[in-house]
Amino acid sequence: MKSILFVIDDLGRGGAEKITADLANTFSNLGHKVTLAVLNADKNIQYISPHINYIDLKLTPSFAFGKLWKTKKLSDSEKNRIDQLINLKTYDLIILGFHNGYYLGQYLTQTQNVWYWVHGELLEYRPSQNIFKQIKEHIRQIKHQAKFKKLFHKKNLVTVNQDLKIKYQSLLPDSQIHHIANGVSISKQTVQPALEKIWDVIFVGRLAAIKQIDHAITAFAQSGLKGRMAIVGEGPQENKLIELSKQLQVKDRIDFLGWADNPYKFIQQSKALILTSHYESYGLVLAESLCLDTPVIAYECSQGVKDILSSQENMKPFLIEANNCEQLATQLYLCVIQPYQVSKQTKNKLSIHHTAEQFLALV
Repeated sequence: MKSILFVIDDLGRGGAEKITADLANTFSNLGHKVTLAVLNADKNIQYISPHINYIDLKLTPSFAFGKLWKTKKLSDSEKNRIDQLINLKTYDLIILGFHNGYYLGQYLTQTQNVWYWVHGELLEYRPSQNIFKQIKEHIRQIKHQAKFKKLFHKKNLVTVNQDLKIKYQSLLPDSQIHHIANGVSISKQTVQPALEKIWDVIFVGRLAAIKQIDHAITAFAQSGLKGRMAIVGEGPQENKLIELSKQLQVKDRIDFLGWADNPYKFIQQSKALILTSHYESYGLVLAESLCLDTPVIAYECSQGVKDILSSQENMKPFLIEANNCEQLATQLYLCVIQPYQVSKQTKNKLSIHHTAEQFLALV
């Protein structure tokens, strides 16, 4: 039995928050002694097992929820709280999570087996056609890389895909970096058998520009499919996407379902799931869909996505060249009318238990 500490900003709606809660619950179910500390509990929605030692550190919102590269400092009273709640104990493994939780590392007295779990691209590049914005972005990149190197110098990092491992290792030659893919936790109680297939294809995620949902809608419109599409999520792009669906004359065949805390039922009621992101560090929803026996089709937007769709030979044709909407439309049609089967071996590889085994190997 191991003693494991997780630290994360909060347990809100995001993918990093969900995978942290899932992994903590998995370790607890396996009999390990788990402590999970949130910087601030105001945004919590994730389920935590009652067997986990849960701690709300009650740090100020400016520390817990502020921008990643803004300087983070604790008050004396907050330092004392960390000492009393965390530093009086010893852990076999400490996992500092996304993303202000990284700044708590400087206040921990334990330095052995402390790992910084990096869930996505922390040095995202924002392209622009405007020369002045390009210059501004170049300066921003220089500043953020300097802060990145300072924060993670000689630290232990876990990344969710090989792309990030290679990139960050070049910036942090004195740091130890491991790649561990996220895993899926789907209980038997969650899966509902023999659900009617209502939608040909579904998109699940935040309605933001980086997700390129307009590509998914365009591919659906051009695919030749005669059924319906579901879009589960909310975000700033919603009105633009509704207007696009009208322009493409598919508005009456697309259901905007809003946010769902648990989208599994909708995924099971769909013949395929589509992912069209400009970048996706891993693409957890792809793994979830496959474990629910719903085939997926996705742009090759990262090594993490490629790894998922390379799990089986019959899945590889549905890994689409990035931003090739014409190919996406063609293969979407095939994915729906000739769905591939997902093997038990693939599901085991994508499971949260496989992720847990790799984290335990760090001890």
